[in-house]
Amino acid sequence: MAMGFTANIQAAKVIVAALCLSAWAAGAHAATMVSISGTLGDKALISINGALAKVVAAGGQLGGVRVISVQGDRVTIEVEGQRRTLAVGLGDSFISWRPAPDNVEKAAGKPTGRGSMVLTADSRGQFSTQVEVNGVSAPFLVDTGASVVTLPSSLARRAGINLEHATPITISTANGRAQAYRVVLNTVKLGSLGANLVEAVVVDDAKLPYALLGMSFLNRMDMRREGDSLTLLQRY
Repeated sequence: MAMGFTANIQAAKVIVAALCLSAWAAGAHAATMVSISGTLGDKALISINGALAKVVAAGGQLGGVRVISVQGDRVTIEVEGQRRTLAVGLGDSFISWRPAPDNVEKAAGKPTGRGSMVLTADSRGQFSTQVEVNGVSAPFLVDTGASVVTLPSSLARRAGINLEHATPITISTANGRAQAYRVVLNTVKLGSLGANLVEAVVVDDAKLPYALLGMSFLNRMDMRREGDSLTLLQRY
């Protein structure tokens, strides 16, 4: 069966996702992580929380994950009432978070205390915010489907990131295949939240015109989604 599945995920993306998973698994027990590694007809090859992938047909269920539809390389799943469409060629993963402890005061888009932040979704249901990378502030889109923080090359240059000795990789984006570089960011800060030595990839602006706050930063946080609010709590 495995030979019949599309080999769409780039090797580099698998490596990056695996690095993210190892850190995530250490503390994010209150979440379900779903990855799609291939499709065949109306079936998808699904892995939950890094376990061995299994074949699930549209309408079927694996653990708490239900497959709504499989169309080409796009798979729509539902986890705990949350739906997400994952594109196999992009190496997408989906994190479904259970509620975090009720120990923060809500304040949309502002710190709620030391090591916490509440963001408010825009009209499209997306969360965007200002993030500092190596001390340089820029707008970011929060994306739990991105394995790592992803920067356009213009932001990387402003943040003083030297790509001369970075590891080149090839990834698939919504704008097609693109060359990228694996790097490590000295610091990433979102209000009172912060992390050091954060894995990231740098992509040319033409392929990725905006920055993504991916799981290499978010996996150090507890997350709680309530309506149009997203609460982040520093875990470590």
